[in-house]
Amino acid sequence: MEVDQAQEVLKRACMNYTEFSKLVGVKPVTVRLAFSGKRLSKKMVSLLEDLASMQRDEDAKEERASIKEGMIKQSMGEVRLAKVYMLPANPYLRFIEFDDGTHGKFRAKPGRFGLGSVVKVKREDKDMYTLEGNYDGKDRLV
Repeated sequence: MEVDQAQEVLKRACMNYTEFSKLVGVKPVTVRLAFSGKRLSKKMVSLLEDLASMQRDEDAKEERASIKEGMIKQSMGEVRLAKVYMLPANPYLRFIEFDDGTHGKFRAKPGRFGLGSVVKVKREDKDMYTLEGNYDGKDRLV
């Protein structure tokens, strides 16, 4: 590992030479001399590589979380078509399935929206949706 890369890893880990020397188990002056002389020991290099891999893992987790959050925000205002596929024991709920295979549920009066009904819904929270659009007396979308 190059010294420039090693310094960047320490900088991203918010660690100075003194803290790094405690991890390695040597005096701080030894770490300073190793960096200035561009001669890092095997133990220093292995610890720096471990720090770099932990930073990459954290970056990947943050990136996945931001992507997921963006997808949820993007789908919050979207009106989608779904099909009722199950009527649970609770008469006020209807379970729906979208074309992409995802599932959700919405509230409706008992006796409305039987199996196979196609509905327009908008995401409310997690897997809960609200009805959108106008429906006739036979629960068909107008």
